[in-house]
Amino acid sequence: MSDFIYSNTPGKSGEFIRSIQSIYHRDAPEVFEFHGTWGSLGVSRNMYEGFQVLESDLHIFVVVGGPVLNFTNNRFLTGDDPVAGTREIFKRYVNGKIQLDEDLSGPFVILSVNKEQGTVTCITDLMMFIPVYHYVNHDKLVLGTHVDMVAKAAGQQASIDHVSLADFVINNVITFPYTAYETIRQLEPAAIHQYKYKEKEIQATKPVAYWMPEEKQAFNNLQQAAAALREGTNAYVKRVTDGMDRVAQFISAGEDSRAVAGMLPEGLQREAYIFLKKMNREGKIGGKAASVYNMSFSPHIFSKTRYIDILSEASDLVGSGHQYIHSHSLGPHIIWELDRFSAVFGGFLSDTLLKGHHVKLIKGSGFFTFFPQIPSKGFSSVNRDDKIAKFLVPSSIHHAITERQNNHLKKINKIRPLSYEEWFNIWPLSMHKDMPNLHSNRRLFRSYEPFMCKEAVKISASVPAGWKLNRRLFQKAMHPYLKKSRWLIHSKGFMPFFPWWVNILPQFGIWIYRKIITLTGITQGNQEDLVDWEDLMKTPEWEKTIEHHVNNRIVSGHFLNIPPKEAIRGKELKPAQKVNLLQVMYLLRKNYVTDPD
Repeated sequence: MSDFIYSNTPGKSGEFIRSIQSIYHRDAPEVFEFHGTWGSLGVSRNMYEGFQVLESDLHIFVVVGGPVLNFTNNRFLTGDDPVAGTREIFKRYVNGKIQLDEDLSGPFVILSVNKEQGTVTCITDLMMFIPVYHYVNHDKLVLGTHVDMVAKAAGQQASIDHVSLADFVINNVITFPYTAYETIRQLEPAAIHQYKYKEKEIQATKPVAYWMPEEKQAFNNLQQAAAALREGTNAYVKRVTDGMDRVAQFISAGEDSRAVAGMLPEGLQREAYIFLKKMNREGKIGGKAASVYNMSFSPHIFSKTRYIDILSEASDLVGSGHQYIHSHSLGPHIIWELDRFSAVFGGFLSDTLLKGHHVKLIKGSGFFTFFPQIPSKGFSSVNRDDKIAKFLVPSSIHHAITERQNNHLKKINKIRPLSYEEWFNIWPLSMHKDMPNLHSNRRLFRSYEPFMCKEAVKISASVPAGWKLNRRLFQKAMHPYLKKSRWLIHSKGFMPFFPWWVNILPQFGIWIYRKIITLTGITQGNQEDLVDWEDLMKTPEWEKTIEHHVNNRIVSGHFLNIPPKEAIRGKELKPAQKVNLLQVMYLLRKNYVTDPD
């Protein structure tokens, strides 16, 4: 997927080219620049065939991402017309016939610049899978798909929002619509945003929502919803692969990748890839799954220090306020040459959208994995670590974070009064900490995620939370695609082909067995995670990284109660919070301030 930067102020030639390419440490894409009385625009080459920028006498039309078109075929994905897909969307857009929530499926952003009228229109996707940021002053507008590029183009690199940085360190995300910069905000999801520079002033119209995740049940029963989900995801895969002869897929020991493998047409040559810290249970089961679905299998073993080695490269790629540690494919994508595939499939966001990952459950559900998922009653909390906040940051910043979260919660409560806690974390999806996985992948290869299709999104919004829990919706929908692997266990000890109630006893037995062999030392460590943070933080490399990136004086007196080195080396913060703070320190030194040393 490409990135863009737009400014209503005409810039210097090459400025946006350098800015976009600067987020890449290697293999920076080609960038196209446009200049006129209407302003300046930089657009990087789209990874997806057929979606390059389109310019006419009147418009410049940009499509970020590779949305699946539901109103025509998608064979241009393997064709030689660089603007075929962009042109199809543009024709419907200018004719006023486009139905955004139905015609386009998956992650996308549309930017339209009317060169004659000086109007700029930006359209975000259903869940804002791809966030867009804007800086609006009385006479200046900057829009873009990477927050640090927007800050640089707007001259706002010094306008640090310490509340946002503290929010990120403590809670893994920055509360919508804020960003790491005081003067830059996120655009609204599933909305049309329009701007015009008139009489020396930027006039921004109120965003027009073309879809909302309203709490309206659209199906009479679970079976209907499952059938619609199965049809929608399968149609998405078929539309993408129509005309392709070879695709890649990320495999795992889980069920999401198996469901995707079952959807892929059998006539395709299919290659499966997996990331591992060692050839453990995850890798062994993943290899068996690849064999069952007749795919080649290529594992990649990460080094012990992998997730500090990529700190600078991944942080620059995904931008401030997004956890770099989710950039799993960065590096292996070169070894595997993933950019040679017309499509690379994943199983991302199935848990989030279809299995109630953010539904609050009764205590013990996480530990006793065989226990049925039962939602907790009453309000608990949302995405908040008050204990750490009180220790780490001044009370004024803690209160500001809480106020921002409460304001966002109230907004979600109006849309979804019965499930506001769940949707607090996913509307928009910039509130979901794992999204940098997509932000990284989309810039490296042609990534497709079936569980981000429009049907998955709409069904997620239109069914009760109880249908998602215990994999009920997912299992019924994906049942045909899991049949080949029906006797292959999941890494968590159950068999995905069967419903939850069939799995209780066998999963309990496997759970007991694994606890015993772990306690006796036969099996050591977590068998699923890609990194053991506690072990990593005992290495000399971790200490060298702290010394290299952390300067106590940069944040002295700003948003921490204690020196950052002390916080990172102490026992109070969780491993993820320490890594978040380390990432913030790297970005502060690189992007925002002059090192006092």
